[in-house]
Amino acid sequence: MEQHTNNCVAEMVAVAPDRFVGMGGVPLQHPDLAIAEMRRCLGELKLRGIEVSSHAESMELGDPKLRPFWAEAEKLGAAIYLHPAGVVQPRYGKFQLWNSVGQPLEEALAMCSLFYEGVLDAHPKLKICIAHGGGYLPFYAGRVDRNYFGKGFTRVNMTKSPSEYMRRHFWYDSCVYNVDMLEFLAKKVGASRIVLGSDYPVGEADPIGFVRRARGLSAAEKEDILGRTAAKLLGLSI
Repeated sequence: MEQHTNNCVAEMVAVAPDRFVGMGGVPLQHPDLAIAEMRRCLGELKLRGIEVSSHAESMELGDPKLRPFWAEAEKLGAAIYLHPAGVVQPRYGKFQLWNSVGQPLEEALAMCSLFYEGVLDAHPKLKICIAHGGGYLPFYAGRVDRNYFGKGFTRVNMTKSPSEYMRRHFWYDSCVYNVDMLEFLAKKVGASRIVLGSDYPVGEADPIGFVRRARGLSAAEKEDILGRTAAKLLGLSI
């Protein structure tokens, strides 16, 4: 299924290569197959990155079984985009809570797994962009930092505080739905860590206007968010 989808993405890019840039998918629950397909995506298909979910079946992203995948992604310089596939626990079933509450929680858990399990220290050149502005984590980082500084057993695989990992090791898309939250995210992680996000077709109706309305961002920072930072991540010339 992943191979077929990736072939289709490559075909779509080929229709208008001056407008489209493609990212592929991999069967992350089978790391060996995921590595092979990532190589094919970036090599044969000329795609620019890989999209992953917030976990791989029963494995969190920091699981030791996935270390070879992260090592290869770092080696290849692949841009990784993390977007949850969906929350299926029954308590999230009503009122679309799987989407409104569950998805941002999944993003926070995935980021935590990557730094608590030592993936980001082992592979510091990874380029990982998190959907929806990083979910809940950047907006409630103080509580996670408190545990880091106050409870030593939580930081055995870490060399930095959670907030430092957020500023130095992740990128984020701008789809946070409130302009003041975009302004806060820029203060928390740096505007240079944010790329344009739309969550099309169910997200922000005017993603460019959304960024331009942010009074707390300079004109140069807005232009970075609207294209220049993503171009750097994807290895594009603009």
